[in-house]
Amino acid sequence: MTLIKTFLWIGRFLAVLLFILWGAFFIEHLTEWFKDSGHLPPLSVFLIQFFHLLMLVGYIAAFKWKAVGSSMIILGALVFFGSLGAKAMLAFFAISILPAVIFLFVFFYEKKFQQLHSTDNLHQ
Repeated sequence: MTLIKTFLWIGRFLAVLLFILWGAFFIEHLTEWFKDSGHLPPLSVFLIQFFHLLMLVGYIAAFKWKAVGSSMIILGALVFFGSLGAKAMLAFFAISILPAVIFLFVFFYEKKFQQLHSTDNLHQ
């Protein structure tokens, strides 16, 4: 179980780092639109930014709800980085979902561990 806790803390650390990194980009994009243009961007930009925000919220949500937060990270990253084009998408997507992969691994391990222990208790 110590190895799983280590994975969990690595996932949390990566989630915080990526939240700060991608959060800074998110804020920069928002301030850039309103500062430079003085008008709202097209609806398509808002939709893409929604998925960027979904990814950011997923990094935080995964601390409490591993599966839900991880799903939010993966979906948000897939759509947001998918809108950038193929070359950028693969690298950014892979890096961005690392915490989600770790959280899902921990989630499934914990679930399996609980099932094994509940089965053991039934046989005693």
